[in-house]
Amino acid sequence: MRHFLILTCLCGPWLLTAQQSSPPNASDTVLAVDFQLRVRSEWRDGYKLANRVEDAGEMTTIQRNRLGIHGGWNGLKFKVQLQDVRAFGGLSGPTGSNTGAAEAWARIPLTKKVNLTFGRMSVDMDNARIVGAADWANPGRFLDGVRLDLQRDRGMTSALVTWDDGAQTRRSIAYHNGHLSEGKHRYSLLVFDQASLTEPNLTTAGGTWKWTPQKGRWWNMEAYLQFSDGGGTAAMWVLDGGVQRDSGSSSRWGIDYLSGSGSSAAFQPLLGTNHKFYGWMDHFYVGAASDGLLGARLDHRIPCFSQRAALGATIHHFRTPTGDALLGNELDVWLTGKHTSGVQWHVGWSLLDPTRKHVQRQSNLSGDGITNAAEKLQQWGWVSVNLNPSILLK
Repeated sequence: MRHFLILTCLCGPWLLTAQQSSPPNASDTVLAVDFQLRVRSEWRDGYKLANRVEDAGEMTTIQRNRLGIHGGWNGLKFKVQLQDVRAFGGLSGPTGSNTGAAEAWARIPLTKKVNLTFGRMSVDMDNARIVGAADWANPGRFLDGVRLDLQRDRGMTSALVTWDDGAQTRRSIAYHNGHLSEGKHRYSLLVFDQASLTEPNLTTAGGTWKWTPQKGRWWNMEAYLQFSDGGGTAAMWVLDGGVQRDSGSSSRWGIDYLSGSGSSAAFQPLLGTNHKFYGWMDHFYVGAASDGLLGARLDHRIPCFSQRAALGATIHHFRTPTGDALLGNELDVWLTGKHTSGVQWHVGWSLLDPTRKHVQRQSNLSGDGITNAAEKLQQWGWVSVNLNPSILLK
């Protein structure tokens, strides 16, 4: 009932404005087959969790295979995609059983502007800071549920209900995005209610605002509050900006704040694609450290090899939420490009210089091991080749 009331109050007014009409009667049928083969070799020496000086790094190669079919007819659309993820030399995926249906959904047009989608689906909202598909992770992230979308002239309104019986969790999401002033101002609103039988229930509410004063320049603000049945209110805010130059190079900068338990409560990004924002070493909100953060980042990338590739680097500076203690500095460097249509390659290396405070917060080491790991430069390198051919059958 709680989920139903939230979605009805937020989305009802927009959904009632949709004009009723019959689904399209177009007779054309589209059918396509997609295949993905992604092989990624990684050198891990302190990835996710800090290693001690005497700890040896390890090499691993993981392959993700996906085979899918998607299409539509008479306005209805569908997609079924099978996935298999496994480490080289192993009989099963690195995180257990990762063979099965990644996506299996159908989308039915209720009116010209309202679509109903049900099944297992990939979901990205805004920049995936709160709700994202986490495609960098080898299994990815897919949600089982029902989604209702209303397309408007200046934006879209969505209502989504998902459930995860394994985690004993139900989620209800209401989302709206739009634009003003011919697209110079873009905004979004989000309410995310998560009910769990094993953890305190969380309700997260907030939004984003992006301003593009002129072509190639933008500023972005995000703010969210999070309320817990267990008591306390957590907060998160982001301020960033960027420049896209005619030469193809770009720069962006930003500050991220997530409250910790030392204040009122620790903010949880829930279904966010955290690898994208808090350093590719995945020490924050992917690894064990998730008790607040104040981070600054600077990113720059340039085109190379006749615009067929891009070289980039990101510098991260991490502190405790109050700013009084340094957690570490990270450098991420990468080179990515396209060999031919449907074939991409990526190379990257990340370095993290952690402090004793950060290693202590991760809680995987104690005593002298904390000091030992803080004296080591943590590293992670990777090479990835992605094949994504698509065959149009009709």
